[in-house]
Amino acid sequence: MRLWAKVGMTVLVAGTMGGVLTPSVASAKSTTKFVNRDLQSYYKSAKAKSAFHFATIQSTTNSKKAATMLVMGDFGSDPSVKYGALTSLKMSKNNKVLTTKYRILNFKQSGDKTTTSLSKKTYTFKLTKKSTNKFSAKLTGTKANRRLGTSGKTYTYTRTKTSPAKAYATKYVQPTMYQKYLKAFDSIDATQAQKEQVATKYANDAVTTMVKNFNVK
Repeated sequence: MRLWAKVGMTVLVAGTMGGVLTPSVASAKSTTKFVNRDLQSYYKSAKAKSAFHFATIQSTTNSKKAATMLVMGDFGSDPSVKYGALTSLKMSKNNKVLTTKYRILNFKQSGDKTTTSLSKKTYTFKLTKKSTNKFSAKLTGTKANRRLGTSGKTYTYTRTKTSPAKAYATKYVQPTMYQKYLKAFDSIDATQAQKEQVATKYANDAVTTMVKNFNVK
């Protein structure tokens, strides 16, 4: 499902159109400065069990309109994918630090209807380039509230051309969700084998959903 099918045109309120995502970047000759390909890549950290990327989402109602979202995947103990509607994207004068400001896109389900809203608070995070494929960023918050920020623990992220979602979800999300579902099914009237079978199915479904949400188009 396209993200736009859920959010409609709401994210345009955050000012994600036009030149917001066209910061000045250095030439490809410099490895310690941002270049165009850096803004079109995925970032992953196995240590943080985290990954993110910038995704341009096309409107399903108007082909001439699109918006760029910050997609944050947390593959840790509380797996989730968060979307940030960008309010600004600014490059430092030395082209080594990209400062991103965003507002979290919240989803609310009521029956078959999904409504969306943007967080009132604007969050900030800085992506610092260390070498050609190594960058640093901070993760703040705990459990289901982890997100990119300006405080918290600093992690090294590796830039990659391909999405790490499937590999990370299979390695981290599947066993985590399997154990959670197995514990949730502990009290049901079924054999251990049946519980394990159902927990496996639900965990695999969680992997599929995680990958789909992270690779949003």
